[in-house]
Amino acid sequence: TLGSTIDKATGILLYGLASRLRDTRRLSFLVSYIASKKIHTEPQLSAALEYVRSHPLDPIDTVDFERECGVGVIVTPEQIEEAVEAAINRHRPQLLVERYHFNMGLLMEVGGVLFFAFLQLLVPMLLGEARAVLKWADGKMIKNEVDMQVLHLLGPKLEADLEKKFKVAKARLEETDRRTAKDVVENGETA
Repeated sequence: TLGSTIDKATGILLYGLASRLRDTRRLSFLVSYIASKKIHTEPQLSAALEYVRSHPLDPIDTVDFERECGVGVIVTPEQIEEAVEAAINRHRPQLLVERYHFNMGLLMEVGGVLFFAFLQLLVPMLLGEARAVLKWADGKMIKNEVDMQVLHLLGPKLEADLEKKFKVAKARLEETDRRTAKDVVENGETA
């Protein structure tokens, strides 16, 4: 039994499993991987859930399952630091110009997954690149490393960094273009 010896990270993964697993025949199989910490990150859990969805027939090929889910893959803090540094260096000129308005999520994304809702405000673009290199890394560790390196590069936020960056809604522009084209056709006008 797992009892009260479940650490917070394992509990979060078990909760994620329980709320997202559709085929309960695979529950004990996946719980054993989480309890033994063979699956210990959110990206691994997502891969495991996808694997059991796409392989509904018994038996599960455990070697293939473990390879597809990153079981046994250890991502070191040094690997995270290096990947984040490389991603920041690729975007350094743009980062220096846009500062904290830069879409830092590019540095965080791993396998297309974004982990933190608040990244929309600060760190969306840079994070994605580090995530692509470190598919099985803990998203929180990557985010912390991005935050630290961006702060080291840019320094603390300035007043200009705190101002909201306005975006023109693409859908509104397209709608305006359609209305204009419709008016031209209806009124017989030519551009």
